[in-house]
Amino acid sequence: MKPWFSATDTNASASAALAAPSDRPGRARKPGLANAIARRAVVVTWLCGLGAMSAFLPSLPEAAMPDSLRWLAGLVSHWQWLYAGLALAGALLAVSLRSRRPSLALLPPLAMVAAAWLHASPGASVRTASGKAAATLTVASANLNFERSEHAALAAWLLSADAPDVIALQEFTPSAMALVTRPELLAAYPYRALEPSEDQFGLGVLSKHPIASTQRVLPADTLATLKLRLVLDVNGHGLALTAVHPMPPISSAYARERDASLRQEAGLLTGGGMPGILLGDMNDSPWSTGLRGAAPLLRASGLAPTWPNLGGWLSILPLDHVLVTPGLRVEDAALGADLGSDHRPVRVRPALHK
Repeated sequence: MKPWFSATDTNASASAALAAPSDRPGRARKPGLANAIARRAVVVTWLCGLGAMSAFLPSLPEAAMPDSLRWLAGLVSHWQWLYAGLALAGALLAVSLRSRRPSLALLPPLAMVAAAWLHASPGASVRTASGKAAATLTVASANLNFERSEHAALAAWLLSADAPDVIALQEFTPSAMALVTRPELLAAYPYRALEPSEDQFGLGVLSKHPIASTQRVLPADTLATLKLRLVLDVNGHGLALTAVHPMPPISSAYARERDASLRQEAGLLTGGGMPGILLGDMNDSPWSTGLRGAAPLLRASGLAPTWPNLGGWLSILPLDHVLVTPGLRVEDAALGADLGSDHRPVRVRPALHK
């Protein structure tokens, strides 16, 4: 009698039972975890590319969008360092996981990020001036954080070999005032214009060069903030210097006031008949409306982020700036010492030319 089963049948059944579901006829292969992660990384890269394109919105004419939308566009445009970092991370992750045709899918968003960086407020031409320098000096800006009362790091920096010749201090409080009036700092910086305040909007300027004139510009309303306009005598050459700290753009009204203030100071400095510098915590990035409105001035302090200062090594937004009039050649630009504040200082070395 023939058996009702055979070894061949048994082996075939076992092979069918052990086959992966994706190997069975009529079933599509399920995507692997790596491909799923890679696809999501591509999506993140695209979102960052679209976010980076917000850098172009503040350049549109004011009539092209309502104030509220223009204000929001400015806020979104600030985060170019974050967009670039996440886009690059997403692209590298997608490529490493070998997503299908990752390079083609990633090219457009990466191009968007690169275009946004090229669209930052003017700054590339600050090194084009030529001729023999009549004088050079180091200028710095530092937000001290009005909540801090301990300023040992500031004192150490100002008394070091790397100390700036002129420094503008924002959030300059009575405790900071007590520091800079110590005998050793009075000797180091004999020229000064000091307007301390208990809130965030005190200002101070310390200088190793004589101050020929000082104008204190008081705020006209609750939207505006104090400004200090100085003229320095640098080895017999006049240098206009304006220190500012506008309100953060917590509403469209504050953003308009910040933009108008920066435009006004840029116009005064470029039409003043002498080299000029505008510096401070401007509560604006090189991609937003405020610095774009100050475009007659050139961004000298680069694109390095200064806020928030996390441990002295990580920041996200470039909010602190030194802007110069055309014709001032900048020989060096860098972040200053970590002062323990929530901002990193910025420092530049401009050269006055004959």
